[in-house]
Amino acid sequence: MKRILWVVIPLGLVLCLPLLLRKPAEQIDLSADQLVIVSPHNESIRFEFEQAFRRYYYEQTGRKVSLDWRTVGGASDIVRYLASAYTANFRDYWINQRGGQWSEELALAFLNRKLGPDSPHWEARQEFLQSDIGIGIDLFFGGGQYDFQQQADAGVLVPCGLRERHPEWFAGPEPIISAGGGGEVWYDSKDRYYGVCFSSFGICGNVVRLQQAGYTVTGGELPLRSWADLSDPRLFNAVGLADPSKSGSITKCFEMLIQRQMQDSMSALQSQVAAGSLSTEQALDRSWRDAINLIKRIGGNASYLTFSASKVPMDTAMGQIAAGMCIDFYGRSQAEWVNGHQGETVMLFRTPDAASTVSADPVGMLRGAPHPERARMFIDFLLSQEGQRLWGYRAGTPGGPEKYSLHRLPVRRDVYTPQDRSCMSAPEAEPFALAAAFQYQGSWTGPLFDVMRILIKVMVIDCEPELRGAWKAILDGGGPAAQAEAMAAFEALPFEHSQSAQVAAALRDSEGRTKTIREWLLFFRHQFQQTRLLATPPRR
Repeated sequence: MKRILWVVIPLGLVLCLPLLLRKPAEQIDLSADQLVIVSPHNESIRFEFEQAFRRYYYEQTGRKVSLDWRTVGGASDIVRYLASAYTANFRDYWINQRGGQWSEELALAFLNRKLGPDSPHWEARQEFLQSDIGIGIDLFFGGGQYDFQQQADAGVLVPCGLRERHPEWFAGPEPIISAGGGGEVWYDSKDRYYGVCFSSFGICGNVVRLQQAGYTVTGGELPLRSWADLSDPRLFNAVGLADPSKSGSITKCFEMLIQRQMQDSMSALQSQVAAGSLSTEQALDRSWRDAINLIKRIGGNASYLTFSASKVPMDTAMGQIAAGMCIDFYGRSQAEWVNGHQGETVMLFRTPDAASTVSADPVGMLRGAPHPERARMFIDFLLSQEGQRLWGYRAGTPGGPEKYSLHRLPVRRDVYTPQDRSCMSAPEAEPFALAAAFQYQGSWTGPLFDVMRILIKVMVIDCEPELRGAWKAILDGGGPAAQAEAMAAFEALPFEHSQSAQVAAALRDSEGRTKTIREWLLFFRHQFQQTRLLATPPRR
């Protein structure tokens, strides 16, 4: 018996300890009103908004509320989860309540916004759009505008009535909540999602590592001023990158790099376009080529590629890498933390000049939400002055978060007063001016979000050793200028920008997606291997 107890007691402690140590904000009070939210947001955001919404809800209703957070991964993982869950529940409804036949084609069709009346699955699509089929979750909170637009178009997100409840927030020539800026969309015109805070993108750098690489760091300013600076040979094996297939925000960051490089290249080619020696389509092809090849060079400099968007600034702070691409709030919060703890400037962050849009991080109500009134109340709270100040205020300031500074920028114009700024962790932030400084050319890359995500993953992550080896061979041979033949192989692409619509269509089909990814993988591996063979060592 004693021997059994020696086994059972430790096992019981192992099983019970996580429950005993669970934070109060993460526990679900089943006696309270429930609200179920799926979110990629981190624990600090979940904690602060849960505590504040509990108080707000009690003031409004006199009742307690418990937030049931569902964390299944990043925004891309959530999108896949939503598709799977809605497909399973609609299948059950279609077969058992409508007596319909189910097929793989129907599973793909009922969420397809482009489905027309001539499709044999049109009836199923309309049935879903008019239904209240749900998955037991109220809200999708956090991610990128692209993913939310996709879910809205699929019919997964539904109108929440915010503008009917608060028309004053959207009125006038300079409304409290703007529809967009710099070519970006900040809320859905059909009321299906709303941006609740802003994100921009930039570069984080470790001061000591950059100095060791030969950079001069003066005045507390990061010497890396543009996305192209991350391709500097001095940064070989010293750059950190995250996987865009795991994060819509990281894909957006890469899109900003592509946009900036394409705009620079188009400006350089403008005289040829004006003279008629180059068509606009040809200029866009060249510009796309320049942008994707810049990503190759940066990828060749990468020390590693990670699934986690937050790992890059963390490793920059610790000096494991010299620099990396990151989302602004990760860069700012990590720099504040490490510089404060070290008592000196260890890490810097900057948004490259006129090289990033200001995108919105949205919230939307899911079809069949089990608690729709509470979901609407949560959306109202997020966009109220009280909720908005949680994003930007320093922890512990009146009206701010309790424990964690979130380092995000609110979307309401009326919370950027001098008094508000005195409480902010980034009082100098000017998101509306930043948005106006960069004009996003949505027609160039907007429809290619999935294309970019997959292309970069295959080219930079799946072919990581081949890419790094090819780039090292070029650098060892004196650099790109000395390796014309090798660079021609290195810079080859599997398709032009003018062919991207066909590529996007192929990726929407499961069979076409598999075939295209395999073709790209073989293409890039071959080209990088050829690059190494063609790269010649420098003459001595």
